[in-house]
Amino acid sequence: MVRTCRARTSTVGQDGQGTTSFLNRHREPSLQIERGKRRSEREATLSGQGGAGHLPPRLPWGIIDPAWLQGTCQMARRTRDHFKFWLERFLLRGPQYRLLFTAAIIGLLSVAAGILVLPSGTFDSLPQAVWWAFLRLSDPGYLGDDEGLFTRAVATALTLSGYVLFLGSLVAIMTQWLNVTMARLESGLTPVTRTDHVLILGWNNRTVPVVAELLRSEERVRRFLQHHGRRSLQIVILAEEVTPALHQDLREQLGSLWDERRITLRTGSSLRTEHLERGDFRNAAVILIPGADFGAGGAVNLDARTIKALLSIDAASVGKGRGGGGDRDPDSPRGAKPSAGENQPYVVAEIFDSRKRAVAERAYGGPLELVSSDAAIARLLAQNLRHPGLSHVYNELLSNGEGNEIYLPEAEELVGHPVEHLHAAFPRGVVLGVVRPEGDSIRPYLNPAPGFRVEPGDRIAVLAHSWGDVRGAFRRSPEPIPREPRESPPPPVGSRRILLLGWSHKAPALLRELSTYSDQRFEVDVLAQLSPERRESQLQRYGLTDQQLPVRQLEGDYTIHSELLRLDPLSYDGIVLLGSDWLPTGPEADARTILGALLLQEITQEREQRPGILVELLDPENVTLLERGGLEVVVTPLLVSHILSQVALRRELRAVFDELFTAGGAEVVFRSGDGLGLDPLVGFTDLQRATCARGETLMGVRLKPDSTAGSEDFPSGAGGLLLNPPRDLRWPVDTLELVVLATL
Repeated sequence: MVRTCRARTSTVGQDGQGTTSFLNRHREPSLQIERGKRRSEREATLSGQGGAGHLPPRLPWGIIDPAWLQGTCQMARRTRDHFKFWLERFLLRGPQYRLLFTAAIIGLLSVAAGILVLPSGTFDSLPQAVWWAFLRLSDPGYLGDDEGLFTRAVATALTLSGYVLFLGSLVAIMTQWLNVTMARLESGLTPVTRTDHVLILGWNNRTVPVVAELLRSEERVRRFLQHHGRRSLQIVILAEEVTPALHQDLREQLGSLWDERRITLRTGSSLRTEHLERGDFRNAAVILIPGADFGAGGAVNLDARTIKALLSIDAASVGKGRGGGGDRDPDSPRGAKPSAGENQPYVVAEIFDSRKRAVAERAYGGPLELVSSDAAIARLLAQNLRHPGLSHVYNELLSNGEGNEIYLPEAEELVGHPVEHLHAAFPRGVVLGVVRPEGDSIRPYLNPAPGFRVEPGDRIAVLAHSWGDVRGAFRRSPEPIPREPRESPPPPVGSRRILLLGWSHKAPALLRELSTYSDQRFEVDVLAQLSPERRESQLQRYGLTDQQLPVRQLEGDYTIHSELLRLDPLSYDGIVLLGSDWLPTGPEADARTILGALLLQEITQEREQRPGILVELLDPENVTLLERGGLEVVVTPLLVSHILSQVALRRELRAVFDELFTAGGAEVVFRSGDGLGLDPLVGFTDLQRATCARGETLMGVRLKPDSTAGSEDFPSGAGGLLLNPPRDLRWPVDTLELVVLATL
């Protein structure tokens, strides 16, 4: 039965198709002409409305061309994408544009809803209806006041839309706006408006110690502020990127010294003028440019950045400052090129290679002080090799603790007096010498010769516990201490073998420093992981040859026990462990250094005659890890930071530090207390007279390493050292070594 129906349907279909084809072939000509006319009239009408080009091309039997349909769809998608792109750019202009877009949608919804409900007869005018719609959008509480099914339906739709627009979009936009604003403020992009502040350019392992030294130097800061007419110290730090983590790190490291009202962080680079503007550099009392032990590219690139920063400051501040500078009192010279830098800020910059000092001085025309850190550290390490125990002296001189510091009081009352009167004029301090302005420079005269007299403009370099010990102390003139000419230098001693473990940008400066001593010859073996070829090339750039200093380059890792045993450390007279600057941070570098120091202690602890071990650390928090075992520890970033901060507050100190920490001139040495012809029990004044008779300046005393007598008078943890001691103390002379300032 089903099969018969299907057959009949097929037959009918075939017959219908055949009949249609027959009628189309035999249609009367008049009917075809009439239908053609109607088609032409319709096309003409459409052409008049939009042009013939807008008509979709048709295939036979009235089918639209697929190519045209595809092009039309593509054009529609492009129009949609164009609108989305425009909307994206519009919304990304800022929160105010997003608010404007949301307000436009609210307005359109209000107008549309007002038009919808206006015919209901509830409202007298369109503005009233629009206002009704806006109230429903903004406040769902109006929903119960409406009457009529249609009006309530529209009100419900408006209320739901209001939840999205007001409680969703507006709150989200305002919250995002607030978050972006707070993030921008926290990132330190807003320029500061300070006057006579301290601007520190760069964030590195020097920055926090510099800030801490500035905050601890209360007396010197007080005089610095009085000179500039300020009431509180303001510090601005320009870092590459200021983040909440950076704020927290600074807060944790400063501890009780942290004060958010005095310390401000700003994001920027010292190489870009617009970033310097964020720190208000033109109105700064002093600009500090510290170096870094872990900078990319090493010391060469760091010095290049420092010189570039000096050029940027010079170019941007010429003729635009408000008369900045360091010490503007009549007794303090401006430094190089005073006329050119009259309106430029005072700058203290650290450079690693002292040979670039002349280039750096030409880069900045204002008042400038340069601290050659590598030369200073190299002198410090070399002096410790020559005189083991000097690290304790330098740590006290270059740290703001309970010890002594170097002060530079004016000396108007002492003008014309000889050097023999200076020691007696400061009964609670030790006079190291005189700092004298000579033209555009400042020259120190430490441990001056007999007959040297004070001239107008001189400042006296005094070692004292506080500023109160030197201020006004010379208004009376006690009995002068006689001073004899300097003794002839000691004869040259034999050579000393030194083992240098590790390599950094300080190593060439240290080796060059060792080659400058004429009274002693050194032979150095260097063990490091850096290839010997690269080390030799660095030494050649420093102009160091084997004739000046024999150096044997060895490749290995000093943290491996067998490698140290192979070197036989006990055969050396001194060992130095340098902090590695090829690691990313100070703690990681110190981890290797501490491990090497502990291995050396294990190897040498069973011998009575052990070589002196000097350890350089880069993180002050690690000092307590090496307090035992007879090691000398030097935290070089702390020492350099102290020099930078103190020179920033009192610029003449740079000349004193250069004299103490560069080759030639005066240096701190240890002398035996025997053979002075003194009583068995002596005081500091007795030792001072005996030392002056030999043409040297006594700074303090220390216990001999094998002596324990009188140890209750000496502070613990300072190597038995006592600088500028109380004058009423007395000790057995055979237990003492004298800490003197001598000119060799």
